[in-house]
Amino acid sequence: MEKLTELKKDRIEIIDILRGFALLGIIIVHFTEQYYAGQPPEAVKDFGAKNIADNIVQGFSFIFIQGKFYMIFSFLFGLSFFIQMDKNNGSPAFLARFAWRLIVLFAIGFLHHLHYRGDILTIYAVLGFSLLLCYKLSGKTLLIIALLLIFNIPSLGVRLYQAVFQINPFPNTDQKQLQLYFDTVKSGSYFDILKANLHVFTEKADYQISSGRLYITLGLFLLGLYSGRKNFFGKWEEQIPWIKKLCKISLWTILGSVIFAVAFFGGTQAAGLKINAATGWAVGGLAYDVFSACLAVLYVMAILLLFRKEKWKPRLMQFYALGRMGLTTYLMQTLFGFFIYFSVGLGLLGDLGALPCMLIGLAVFIFQIFFSKWWLKNFRFGPVEWLWRSLTYFKIQPMSKPKLELVSN
Repeated sequence: MEKLTELKKDRIEIIDILRGFALLGIIIVHFTEQYYAGQPPEAVKDFGAKNIADNIVQGFSFIFIQGKFYMIFSFLFGLSFFIQMDKNNGSPAFLARFAWRLIVLFAIGFLHHLHYRGDILTIYAVLGFSLLLCYKLSGKTLLIIALLLIFNIPSLGVRLYQAVFQINPFPNTDQKQLQLYFDTVKSGSYFDILKANLHVFTEKADYQISSGRLYITLGLFLLGLYSGRKNFFGKWEEQIPWIKKLCKISLWTILGSVIFAVAFFGGTQAAGLKINAATGWAVGGLAYDVFSACLAVLYVMAILLLFRKEKWKPRLMQFYALGRMGLTTYLMQTLFGFFIYFSVGLGLLGDLGALPCMLIGLAVFIFQIFFSKWWLKNFRFGPVEWLWRSLTYFKIQPMSKPKLELVSN
């Protein structure tokens, strides 16, 4: 095992900025999808697409946001594990406490899932145990496994198998069940929604596996662990030439994935060849997974390069407080979405197009920026972070800042 390189003991600003930036993309996706997290029934023909402006927003989100920002969020989870482990020298006591911390996170995530079936905290909690199993792997092994998972190679293997044996990867959906869930969220009672989301928990696991999200998220955890070992964010300013090179590699790979997809689908259509759904899913899925991963890398590298510029640093610092209380921010976004779209609140699910939904999401995010700044001026942790920490240590943690610290702020 490589000798662990210790990160700075104080908070590294850029990590929290990246987490806050990731939450910007997450809220845009969730609000434009109206916190539905699933396929609407066929009867709802214009869900989120009332006009051409909505179609443009949906297309923009699909290409540039969906599947990219959760990658950054997941990567930072693995990095955070390393930072905590490094501070505690990887002691058995820390590993046991981290395992309990994951159990607490699962409980928080499960409550969240009952209100929003697109919850990722339960997924993080389960996959987080893999960090306890993999943290002793050599750097080279860690990196290889991470990249294979991030590019979704396990799913590619399954899709190729389906293509060869002509197995339909998209079984027919039960429209009655889809309509029932939509009606429950749209007009059901609070307890009806909780019950409906409880019942789709297994479907959520199936989606994570069939889409490859499970493998990608695990790969990002491991890549975050690897970057922590290499102390990348502790000395990133010394690696600007390498960061610029990585930007070029990502851009060329993005271009290559697009050309590959266009050439394959355009070529087969021009030649009059018919491809089955599994083949199209294998090729298109691979291109999209590579495209998304490289675009996420490009976003992170771009933030690093911009953070060095005098005029951009204060702009990016707007994400800092919000990123420090990322768990609270993530759950608060759901609170707003739940109230705006679901029956227990305004019940606007399906009534708005993607454009107004995105604008509402951005307004919520701006509010969160100001709220997080105010909160952290007065308190040590975000409210959910405080709860998570208190439950982890079986002890009520001090929340308010000392008077001297408040004066210095």
